Amino acid sequence: MQKKTVTVGLKEQLGFGVIAIALLLFFLPSTAQQIADIIKNSSPYGILSGSVLVMAVFTLLAGIAVVVAKFEEKEEEE
Repeated sequence: MQKKTVTVGLKEQLGFGVIAIALLLFFLPSTAQQIADIIKNSSPYGILSGSVLVMAVFTLLAGIAVVVAKFEEKEEEE
């Protein structure tokens, strides 16, 4: 009996991608404030709004990738 190698599939990659986007959104407000404190004459609103627009593009691309991806479940008999 051969041992089957287990690899990471598309569903797992998608899950980790969504988790990464959630972590970026979680730390975004505090990071924008810290950047605004470093740069003189800067407000966290501009940094935060620009970052949210970039995250919207990332989320849009992730959604398009999910729509285009084909998930095939192979049922194997042992």
